[in-house]
Amino acid sequence: MADDIPQDQTQTTETTNPTVPLTDLPPVVTPPAQPTPESPVISETPNIPNSPNSEPVVPATPEPQTQQPEQVPVTPPETQPPVSQPVLDIPALHYPFSGNFPVTFSFGQQSDNEDIKKKFQEWGIVGHNGLDFGLTAGNEVFACDSGKVIQSGDNGDFGTSITIQHSWGQSIYGHLQETKVKENDEIGVNKVIGLSGSSGAAFGEHLHFAINPNNPDLTNGYFGFIDPAPYLSLSSQKEEPKQETPPVEEQKPPEPVTPQPEVKQEPPKSEETQTPPIEEVPPPIKLEPEKPAEQPQIPQVSGEEIQKQVDEKFKIELNSRRQKANEARSQKKEDHLTKIFEWVRDKKVVTNEDVRDFLHVSQSTATNYLTLLT
Repeated sequence: MADDIPQDQTQTTETTNPTVPLTDLPPVVTPPAQPTPESPVISETPNIPNSPNSEPVVPATPEPQTQQPEQVPVTPPETQPPVSQPVLDIPALHYPFSGNFPVTFSFGQQSDNEDIKKKFQEWGIVGHNGLDFGLTAGNEVFACDSGKVIQSGDNGDFGTSITIQHSWGQSIYGHLQETKVKENDEIGVNKVIGLSGSSGAAFGEHLHFAINPNNPDLTNGYFGFIDPAPYLSLSSQKEEPKQETPPVEEQKPPEPVTPQPEVKQEPPKSEETQTPPIEEVPPPIKLEPEKPAEQPQIPQVSGEEIQKQVDEKFKIELNSRRQKANEARSQKKEDHLTKIFEWVRDKKVVTNEDVRDFLHVSQSTATNYLTLLT
């Protein structure tokens, strides 16, 4: 097809507009096409018409372009999502008692008592992991929420205690005098579960109340236990027994009434014939002045004597409680040693950790038990 073009036209074209080779053109940056199986491959060479009647098309001289460096896409580094604290979905809880009893030892509180400090070190906590309420022995203890009893009875340093599993976590009631529920019991609110006391490692009569939520933070210094105070807002009251209604008796149809004979009434007598009643005048009553009642003489006692009597009575009561507590601890210790001895006889080999988990006691207490048995 190129032979059909006149020679003079070819020369004129070469002198006026010199042809620039395609190889000298700067590269044209085109976005990469995504080929499909059915689409044909498009060539980068321009399509020049070969019609004999058309004049040759000379490509225009492109303006010089500065070659820009190739931009490499930068991917941002992967960032770890922030660690969010667990959300505690705990509802409003009932107080574990009925009435007004003050908090005698708050959550996280430290103590000047060396025995209590030693216990905190044995348990591995940085402070008090619950709330102590000043309940005297024999007061009724209620469940703070509905749930299922998973522990009831002797629980190491907690003494006689109860643990209830709720939908949001667990609640513990320690140092009881008596339990009124057993394991696997379903408990509702306002249900009496036990009586307060001073069992276990208690320094006086009180109720130890603690809560442990689901998925607890075991590194918070309290083995995952949290302060129950923000959630206690509902009162507790003992359930009244339901009164059975007596069966309703069938009503009998009324008996027919027999007509009574009419009684003829006599006409009233005239006023002249009616005699007025004679009014009886009571004899005069002589009133004598009452003598003042003789008041018993109360012996006067000085304040020093009263304080002395109170101190002596308090000392006697304190010694009696200490003696009872020592007897209870000695009996519990003998029971624990008997359990360990029977367990060792069956298992042959027992470690401190086994005894601690088996009896729910501290590490030092388990070591002392094994030392005595050895």
